[in-house]
Amino acid sequence: MRRRALPLMLCALASREALAQTSAPAPQEAAVSAEGVEAARRLFREGVAAAQAERWSEAYERFSRTLAIRAAPIIRFNLAIACENLGRLVEAIDQYRQFTRETPAGADPARVAAARARIEHIEQRLAMLRVEASGDAVRAFRLDGRAQSTALLGVDIPVDPGQHTVDLEGAAGDRQRRVGAVYEGESMRVAVALSPTPAIAASGANDWAARTQSFGHWVARPGPGGRWIDWAARATRTPPSIWQRRPLTLALMVGYGAPAGVLAVSARYFPQPWFGVEASAGGLGTYGPAAALAAHARITATHVAVGLTAGMAAGLTRASLSCGVDDNACRAEPSREASALALSLLVGLTAEVRLGSRFALRGIVGMRLLTNPADLRAMGDRAQHPTCADATSALDGSACAVYPDPDAARANPYVSLDLGYGF
Repeated sequence: MRRRALPLMLCALASREALAQTSAPAPQEAAVSAEGVEAARRLFREGVAAAQAERWSEAYERFSRTLAIRAAPIIRFNLAIACENLGRLVEAIDQYRQFTRETPAGADPARVAAARARIEHIEQRLAMLRVEASGDAVRAFRLDGRAQSTALLGVDIPVDPGQHTVDLEGAAGDRQRRVGAVYEGESMRVAVALSPTPAIAASGANDWAARTQSFGHWVARPGPGGRWIDWAARATRTPPSIWQRRPLTLALMVGYGAPAGVLAVSARYFPQPWFGVEASAGGLGTYGPAAALAAHARITATHVAVGLTAGMAAGLTRASLSCGVDDNACRAEPSREASALALSLLVGLTAEVRLGSRFALRGIVGMRLLTNPADLRAMGDRAQHPTCADATSALDGSACAVYPDPDAARANPYVSLDLGYGF
């Protein structure tokens, strides 16, 4: 997920002062080799580049490895920034506090002041989890798979907002697991009743799965921007997807044999992610100026949607009709302009990809069935105008030349591609 960068003087991360601090040896680290120092400098620079590009996972990994090679206050400061942007709030507070302790008095007042301000801000966002056990003495306590002291039972434990797993094992062998989510600034109490004589222990088994129950909110997903929000309290089962946040799309279409012509504009609206309607209008096609109306049904994933579409199109076909050289039946009217409305039924397959939060690229492959070929044939009126020449709509093929022919195909394939902008 992408988070907004924190305004913590990132421009200073790549300064000479920062690099100098990474190479200043601490007394207990005098044995670090020259190769190790140079590797630490490279890792630090890579971490700075990743942080400036908001690739926080990569920045966290680079700063952590730099700190393991050679500890320095400036590295802790940068690592704290990465932790905060990744939602690792507990670790971020710890790194900020170590930075303020390790920085010599008066050495870096601006960053020390910023670190203290961030500590106060993050403390308001931390969640609190209290685990209370009853029924038997606790032999082992784990939080998110990490062993914890049993002295933490019954007290508020600061945790990152998000989903957590609590594992308890009683002295008699009963194992209990609780899984759930907590949100920013929230306190959650988890009560676990351990059995002093579990039936499965009496059977002689040495290993068995913990009994699992859920706690907290039944929605355990972050919202837009990565912030953990109580969607249940908002009467929303899941965070809205990108398809729900951008239901209206305006698009520019190009295509061959397309319902609304070679060039067209369209507007599609999806009141539900799986269903929507679309209107389009354009020209330069076989049928001349045209418009189409279609319905869509689709299946959506995170950024991809595939589905079916069906609808109808209407195009105004025009042609200039003239008599044959040896025809005397229409000498009084040697040529005339003719027009007819071409109606078509449309079916097709669609595939759409979201390019970021607003832009979308979509393709359609389908068939178009002309429903009134007789009207186009009548446009020529073969009794008086046996030839059909000088058709004006000939980019996709001459409608005048094709459809007056009784043997012409009524069904034709079409392909279109459009680039849309979501609202």
